[in-house]
Amino acid sequence: MGTRHSPHRRPDSRGPHLTRYRALMLIMLALAATSDSSAQRRDVVGYYLASEYTARDTLVTPLTLPYEKLTIINYAFFYPRPDGHLVGRTPGIDEVILEGLRDPITGAVRKETALCSVAHSRGVKVLLSLGGWEESGNFPAVAAAPDGRRVFTASCADLIRRYEFDGIDIDWEYPGYAPHNGTPQDGENFLLMLRELRDTLNVLGGLTGKQLLITIAIPTAPSLVAAYDVRAIVPLLDFLNLMTYDIYGAWDSLSNHNTPLFPSADSDPSRCIDAGFRLFRDTYGIPADRINIGTAFYGRTYKNCTELRMPHNGSDAANFPPDGTPRYYAILAAKDRCSRRWDDHAKVPYLVCPDGNSLVSYDDEESTTLKARYVIDNGIRGIIIWELTGDYLRNRTTPLLDAIHTAFTSAPRAK
Repeated sequence: MGTRHSPHRRPDSRGPHLTRYRALMLIMLALAATSDSSAQRRDVVGYYLASEYTARDTLVTPLTLPYEKLTIINYAFFYPRPDGHLVGRTPGIDEVILEGLRDPITGAVRKETALCSVAHSRGVKVLLSLGGWEESGNFPAVAAAPDGRRVFTASCADLIRRYEFDGIDIDWEYPGYAPHNGTPQDGENFLLMLRELRDTLNVLGGLTGKQLLITIAIPTAPSLVAAYDVRAIVPLLDFLNLMTYDIYGAWDSLSNHNTPLFPSADSDPSRCIDAGFRLFRDTYGIPADRINIGTAFYGRTYKNCTELRMPHNGSDAANFPPDGTPRYYAILAAKDRCSRRWDDHAKVPYLVCPDGNSLVSYDDEESTTLKARYVIDNGIRGIIIWELTGDYLRNRTTPLLDAIHTAFTSAPRAK
């Protein structure tokens, strides 16, 4: 609504030139504000899996991470013991990454080489990610018990203080999921745990003068999302990370895409990134700027299968060791013996490998750019990446991350 001018307002007595000058200055300030707003970066949240530190011969370390292309790093994983105490999955590696390297001469820990210290010096936040697929089985019992929640939240605060994390990311896969000890009460208990964690981090942030974040990784399959009290938990969170990968895999009877942006022909329309995003925005009313969508720096394989939506014999671990879930750098190494195809419905590529009689669903620069453009076009907050080392090549280039970075920095942030 515009400002209404009074007819009795006293004319400006400073002359027409000064009035025009003031108007010009106001326009310049407005343009500067617009420019500052457009220059704001969308979130690029990269999960950094601790075990990859040694798996790739210390190629990707706190000193070599591509911070200039990231806004947040989620350090994965710590997990809760049955009593609520948090421990790391890779204790020796955690110590090196989070505390810093030791001086080879004096043996003293060089704190300036620790992950949070390096990231903060580059303007990047670091969250501690809890859980993951392998370590979600204790969440139901911890969240159900008042003492478990108390110990859990206190342990979160202790680790934040110790390592200077900027908050907590919870990757509980999934509330109510029976194979991981899920119960019908998990949704309510998760809400109670998040409330206690939010209160604890608010107090800790007040003492330290630091805004501490809470995020969660959340599935997009409607059957899994139903276990969450989505509308109640969102006010306790800074944003949601949608796990829009592993949409299809070797657990399905027919081959299909790992991270389709849209559904393939003759595929379930609810199983794609677009449907997952719309579930949260349209059904649950979550603003787009509180949502990050997920993209994969790895692929899914199908053995004895060379077409989409065809039967298969599980993952192709023989041609893509060790488990048939190759990182992007391994997919690049295999491209010469495979043929690339493009699904224009799903907006993703796949490889057909005749020698191995297998199919690989993956993302490349083209499909990753389209996902980044989807974020821009829909006013979405940003992208999460599983997993950050997956496209880190030996020559220290990062082709998929570069595709996201280029798309985000060449377009203004949606308002």
